[in-house]
Amino acid sequence: MSAGQPPFDSPEIRRLTPVIGPGYTYGSVTDKISSIVLTRPTSLGWYIGFLICLQPLGMMTVAIGWLIIKGTGIWGINIPIGWGFAIVNFVWWIGIGHAGTLISAIYSC
Repeated sequence: MSAGQPPFDSPEIRRLTPVIGPGYTYGSVTDKISSIVLTRPTSLGWYIGFLICLQPLGMMTVAIGWLIIKGTGIWGINIPIGWGFAIVNFVWWIGIGHAGTLISAIYSC
C-alpha cells in the first residue's frame, strides 16, 4: 500500500463517489461493453489477416512433422561432428536458464 492512501476497509474509502454513474447498473455497463465485441460482425480483413498469420503455423507444423518422420539428419548432422551445434545450443540455453535462476535467487535474498 502506498503512503498516504487509506486502507481498503476504511470509512474514508466508503465515502468516495460511486464508480457507476446514476441510471447504470453493473449489468448495463457489462452489456454495453460486451456488445461492442459480441454484436459487431467480423470483417473480411480480419479473416484475411488470420489466414496470413495461420500460414507460418502450418509451415511450422509441416517442418516439425518432417523432423519427426526423417529425424535430425535433415539438419545436416549425419556425422558425429555435426552434433556440436545442437549440443552447444542446448547447453547455452540451459546455462542462460540457470543464470536467470541464480540472479533471481540472489535478488530475492
